[in-house]
Amino acid sequence: MLFHPSFTGNMGVTMRAAKQVGLDDDAVKAMGQAFDLACSRLIRAGVLDASNIERMQQLAAKKLVHWARRGEREEWRLARRAIFAMSMAAANERLAAANGIARGTLAEAV
Repeated sequence: MLFHPSFTGNMGVTMRAAKQVGLDDDAVKAMGQAFDLACSRLIRAGVLDASNIERMQQLAAKKLVHWARRGEREEWRLARRAIFAMSMAAANERLAAANGIARGTLAEAV
């Protein structure tokens, strides 16, 4: 099984960064739980693997911050949004690879 770092693994850095973008402790907690839920589900499903986990986790983090800044605090709604974003990006990368398109070109569009 792949190891995935927790969104809140380095809480001091995460909290400082969160406060810089206007997120409170509840938002950081919800994002951390959503990140862990989304990543663990997609690792078990085989969507995340060693070739894409870092890119997909960065995408998930960006999406989670986006929705948390808009007031979302429910961890499962956040997790579903992250799962959708990572799944779409991974599918686009697989399609691009099958068609000979450079990696990341389609994933960046998500």
